[in-house]
Amino acid sequence: MIRLVKRKLYPFTSRFFSHATVVEGILKGARHPFRCLFVDNSDFTGYLKARMYEKPPVVLREWRIWIPALKKLIVGKADSFDLCVAVLPRAYDSTVHGMYDYKCTEAIRQVIDTSGSWEDVRSRFSRKRRQITNEFPEKTGLGYRMSNDSEEFDYFYHRMFAPHIKKRYGELSHIDSYDDMKKFFLKGRLLFVTKGDAAVAGALCLVENGTLVFRRTGVLDGDETHIEGGAQTALYYFQLRYANERNLRAVDTMKSAPFLNDGVYKHKRDWGATVFPDDEAGNWVYFFTAGPAEKMASFFENNPTIVHSDTGLKGLIGVSNATDLSIASMNDLTHRYQSSGLHGFTILTRAGALSAS
Repeated sequence: MIRLVKRKLYPFTSRFFSHATVVEGILKGARHPFRCLFVDNSDFTGYLKARMYEKPPVVLREWRIWIPALKKLIVGKADSFDLCVAVLPRAYDSTVHGMYDYKCTEAIRQVIDTSGSWEDVRSRFSRKRRQITNEFPEKTGLGYRMSNDSEEFDYFYHRMFAPHIKKRYGELSHIDSYDDMKKFFLKGRLLFVTKGDAAVAGALCLVENGTLVFRRTGVLDGDETHIEGGAQTALYYFQLRYANERNLRAVDTMKSAPFLNDGVYKHKRDWGATVFPDDEAGNWVYFFTAGPAEKMASFFENNPTIVHSDTGLKGLIGVSNATDLSIASMNDLTHRYQSSGLHGFTILTRAGALSAS
């Protein structure tokens, strides 16, 4: 009974109270301890901890905090942590205005333009992606077919989608429920990648407002050999071909983590995706920096982040081994992370922040 009451009250209490945790560990690629205060009621910081630390950090303190008191905590305890990462409802934006250094959302959107000819679409791919997809069906022996069959949805969900997620994310797996996926399917369709007569991978998608929404994917039994054989590449390739051939304006690949070196984000960028803000996000992720510039440079070197600014989305990058950067070095760095939809970069060094276009 008590657990049920807490569950029903949670949507209300989470607007005013949050979990707070102080941890300390060694950042990946760094030598010195890095202490971080996490304030959140989401899964985002768990994902971030796994990204940032060499080993699971030591938990120094855990408690519940009244969110309006966060401002006083940060001002009064700024010398007790290097960085505070707070995931807060958007309603608190005015409360922390002027205090945080950077902010982002827990995810960003990526959309691939499919207008024009097929060569126009290909021209927006990365060079490597163009090489891989040159005469792709002939080289791989892969094809595709579309389906609206409910029995085939069951096959996709149980044999492709769920096994693929479990194999890829392990203990961090979050598998959409069968009922939620079925509702989407009834409005959409499945694209199956085929090898001969067999379906080896699938994608759940929906045509909406002239855009093909790329909802979820799966590989047969989560088998890595299908991935190595090009099945995952084929899911993107054939969806883009399908959209282009039907004069759809774009393929919406939905959301990715807001990190410039995230594997999923980079994969979509290689297909020519433009990055957009997640306008549906209910939270902001705030970064309150307190440690020395060298530590901030180390953190954002390993976790280059897509942040919001007055001019739009920007890349926030760290360079820990330099106090100054030549124009050539800055250009090389920004070229590495450049993506359509980004409006410049902020580069953090030991000496402070630099701006780059």
